[in-house]
Amino acid sequence: MPEARQRRITPRGQRTRQRIINEATRVFARDGYRSGSMAELANAAGLTLQGVLHYFPTKPQLLLAVINQRDESRETALSAQSPLEGIDRFFESLRHNAAQPHLIDLMSILAAESTQPNHPTHDWFVNLYVDQVHRLTELIRAEQLSGDFLAPVDPELAARLLIGAADGLRLQLVFSPSHLNRVQLLEELFRWLRRGEFL
Repeated sequence: MPEARQRRITPRGQRTRQRIINEATRVFARDGYRSGSMAELANAAGLTLQGVLHYFPTKPQLLLAVINQRDESRETALSAQSPLEGIDRFFESLRHNAAQPHLIDLMSILAAESTQPNHPTHDWFVNLYVDQVHRLTELIRAEQLSGDFLAPVDPELAARLLIGAADGLRLQLVFSPSHLNRVQLLEELFRWLRRGEFL
């Protein structure tokens, strides 16, 4: 049934669906997923609650649509700037996110809420961290083999340090948005690691 509905969606329906996702992003970023009101975002989108449920029968489905759009938007932006490889792609992804403050807020709130196993994005965050650690570990290992990364540190340890710093700075950014350049600080941290200046 859901697949049939997706095939029959009209251009007008697609625009309505997008408007719902946009409003959900705003509401969830401000109030969190659990407190975000479906009735409120329906009203903001110019729809009835039943109208929203026509496109997204459950609140978890709507949240996953918001998260998937975030990922697709980032990948589209990065692909448009190809060739981006290795660590450059990691930092360009952070720059793309920094240009959308509402997404910074959304990810901070969802990360905190998703520590509960029954949260709709719990598994998404688990897989996100597994993927991030793996990708960064391999990038750092490759740089060590090429001689570009001088610190004789375990690649996975360095990867987890970068990810931990990225998450901590994202939280700081929520509280001091005008006094923090998150990407610049992370790039500096990576340069220190590359040169082995922490050791």
